[in-house]
Amino acid sequence: MNQQAQAALAEALARTVQGVPGVAFLKPDVAQRLRSALSVPRLGHASPPGGLRVSRTGGSEPWSIEVQIVTRAEARAVEVTRAARTASETFLEARDPAATSQITITVTGIV
Repeated sequence: MNQQAQAALAEALARTVQGVPGVAFLKPDVAQRLRSALSVPRLGHASPPGGLRVSRTGGSEPWSIEVQIVTRAEARAVEVTRAARTASETFLEARDPAATSQITITVTGIV
């Protein structure tokens, strides 16, 4: 999978996780925190969403997914974490049923 396709997969996975009830947002990375309102993204250089790392060393290797989320205060963090993991697994299975994955969900904050 090329870098552009992997970035598209990460974006779609990020939207899936953000749609889970109780998830406030994915943890922003340093680049997102420092980006000004006037900056213009360079064409052809898609950056992965903050709080999400997607990697796979080979076609037969399992996906390695690391997701860092911030949950809402009214939701139980453990339930949101489980739901985010299930949503990620379901998304990846629908995309590639033969692929295996190792998914890590970390709650980095509560708002």
